[in-house]
Parts: sequence; structure tokens; C-alpha cells
Amino acid sequence: MSQCIEVVIPVHETARPLERGLESVLAQRSELAALGVKIAATVVCHNIATEAIKGSLTPSLASDDAVTWLGHNDGTRSPAGPRNAALDRSAATYMSFLDSDDYLEPGSLGAWWKVAEALDAAAVIAPLRTPEGTILRSPRIRPSKPAVLDAVKDGLAYRSVPYGLLRRSALLACGFRYAEGITIGEDLEAALKLWFRGGRIVYPYSAPAYHQTDASGTTRVTSAIRPLAEEFLWLDALVQAPWLLSASVVERRTIALKLFRIHGIGALLRRGSPQFSSGAPVWSEDDRAAWAQARSHLLRLAGGALPALSRRDAALGRAAAEAGDDEQLRAAVVRYARAGRLGEMATDRPAAMFSADSVLRHYAAERLRTRSGVFALG
Repeated sequence: MSQCIEVVIPVHETARPLERGLESVLAQRSELAALGVKIAATVVCHNIATEAIKGSLTPSLASDDAVTWLGHNDGTRSPAGPRNAALDRSAATYMSFLDSDDYLEPGSLGAWWKVAEALDAAAVIAPLRTPEGTILRSPRIRPSKPAVLDAVKDGLAYRSVPYGLLRRSALLACGFRYAEGITIGEDLEAALKLWFRGGRIVYPYSAPAYHQTDASGTTRVTSAIRPLAEEFLWLDALVQAPWLLSASVVERRTIALKLFRIHGIGALLRRGSPQFSSGAPVWSEDDRAAWAQARSHLLRLAGGALPALSRRDAALGRAAAEAGDDEQLRAAVVRYARAGRLGEMATDRPAAMFSADSVLRHYAAERLRTRSGVFALG
């Protein structure tokens, strides 16, 4: 066969539902073979014995010739090392990264491959089905359903993880690497570099999806509340990346706006909202200083300002940079929640109210996306 798709699955504990994910890959073998494409799966056993993971599977699956077993011991809980290790040893035409608690829907790899080949794509962004069963409305693709996506106009920064089908030669050419040494956000810069510098990026409209689940076991890394400085280690590296520093102001502002809205405001709400409170202190002077620095990084990355930021996002960002304890942060979050529709829709700078990145324009585009079926399945 002339081409090969390699699906990489890091796994660090036997409690993960690896069998389901692995079967979802190998079940597509016949369909892909008819297209002249070989399927291979690489299971990277991360800080755990390979035999222990094999023992959690059926004998036929554990011994399948299409599965390669790779050990990787680095003493960390981040999946960055295992993914990079698989990338370094791969000779496949395309790669796809699958979390051990997720799975691929039937026909997905073949559908993505056809689009990649037809459009000579560097990457196919997978439709992403959430645990609730809906298709994630991200990235912010234009309602016209362009064949090849534009990193800025189609909001590629809003897809934080590189799920899909990735041409290996394009990954090597743009220096795609997961960030090792951090436990959260290891895929953010990798995805951004691919979307903005990797080449042709496409979306397979109506294709089967990558299916996320909530069967994440007892040691999920990304959901825990941790010191804010630790949570934003990825940002310290990102804002120094040469490729990003040399990007246009429009590109940098687009990226900074997404990072502020999704990761920045998200981190503040997790710590300040009553429903996320565990009773333990969640905001300290160190957290305040870390947020003030993160906010400064993002504003500087954007060229000094984020005009399209909503009033309530901007106000929460400013308040958190001055909040000295839990009580002050929670009061700021309460004001955020009470900001109403105007606080959500209006921009911090009135002149940006109708700008392409404003919340108002996004909501208008969402209606048009629904009408044109951007995220509809076939």
C-alpha cells in the first residue's frame, strides 16, 4: 500500500478504556485497505509496563499485527513525551493522536483521508463530538464553508487540540512538537503553530467525528485546580516563540484574544465561581501576580490592546489582577455573572463593537453557520 495512517494512543493506567479506542481504529482497516491505505496503531505505555497494558486487553487485540507497543518512561504525567516519542519514530504518511479514553467514529479516518488527499492538506481538523453527543462548534469557520481554511478568518485558534489527520511531512516542516515538562496546555503551541504555519488546513464537512468521552479514569490531569503560575507555564513559553513574535499583528491579536477569553477567563471563573469551590483557598497573592503577568503577556502579544474583548471579560481581567484573596476574586466573578447581555455583547472599546472578532459578530455568524450546516453531520 502506498500510504499509511498511524494512530498514536498514549496510555498511563490500565483503568483507561483503551480497548474501545483501539478497536475503533482497527475496525476501519478494511475500508482503508480498499483505498490503498494501511492503518497502524501505536500504543505508547507511559510510565507503566507494556505487559500491564496488554493484559488489560483481549488476547487478540493485544497481539494484533497492526499494533505497535512502545514504552516511554519520563516520570511526568504529561502526554507530551509519549506523543513526541511516537512522532520521532514514525514513518507514516499521516498521523492522528487519540486520547486513551476517546474513540474514532466508524468511517472517520477514510473520510478525513479523502479530504486531505483531494485538497493536498497539511492537516484535517476533525469534527469533535463532545461527551454530551453534540458536535463542537469550533473552530469558528465562516458560514460559506471554505474548502481551505484561513487561520484568522476561520478562527483556527479556537481549536486548541490537534485532533484529526495530520500529514507527517507538514509536522516536521513546521517544527510541530508537544511541549514537554508541563502538565497542562502541552498541545496549545503545537496546534497554533500547525494552524498558522503548517500549510493547508481543512475541515471535513459532514464527516464522522473524533468522539470525546468523560471516561477519563481517576487521575485526570487537566481538571484539577493548581497554582495559576503552574497552569500558565505554557503561556510563558508561547509568548517567546520566534514564529509567534514574527507573526503579523492581526495573527497575534487573534491568538491573544482567544487565549484571554477561553483560557484566561476560564481559569478565573473556575476559581471564583461557587459551583467550583471545594472550600479550600483558591486565590493567593501568588495567583494574583501570576494572572497580572499572564494578562500583561497577552496584551503585549496583541500589540498593546484587545479592543474586541467584551466589557465583562475585560472587567474581570482587570479586577483579578488586583484581587488579593478569594473574597475579592469571587466578588469580581459575581459582577461578571451579573453583567447581563450588554456586558457580554458590548466590547470594552465601543469602536470595536462590530469588529470581526467581537461577540456580536460571532453570534451573528453562529446563526449563519447553523443555516449553512457547517457543523452538521451527513
